Amino acid sequence: MLRNLNVEFRGNELPDELYSRLVRHGAVTHMKNVCSPSPEDVRIRTPRWAAEAAAAIGAEAAERIGALGVRVVGDPALLPAVPEPVERPPAEPRLATEVAARALYGALAAAAAAPVRHTTPAKARTVHQTSSKELVKVLGHRCLKRLRRR
Repeated sequence: MLRNLNVEFRGNELPDELYSRLVRHGAVTHMKNVCSPSPEDVRIRTPRWAAEAAAAIGAEAAERIGALGVRVVGDPALLPAVPEPVERPPAEPRLATEVAARALYGALAAAAAAPVRHTTPAKARTVHQTSSKELVKVLGHRCLKRLRRR
């Protein structure tokens, strides 16, 4: 459902701010907080090409770690391993109507809580788009400022 929604958003050239507000911080956040997967849900499998690409990166990392001459806890030989695919009959993707309703509710609740304004400057960022280092720096400055007032 979310993949299809992403395609719709991009295909209709809707603003990123609207996507973040309604989908990322509305529907997705609400679904993560109230929905639990059931045994009937289709599991997302890692494609073979992605597992092979990760194994190639793992092999390179194992080689670099070995060249460092440091003590290693664990087996670096596992890094380039490609897991064997689990043979299961492909399941038909499904989305419970309750999950779809909760996602839609999350998006609508986010829209109702704070209407999207398209007048914000392009450089405006949300907390999620700011690095932890910057957030700690701002917090430190605010704490010092508050302490100086006392």
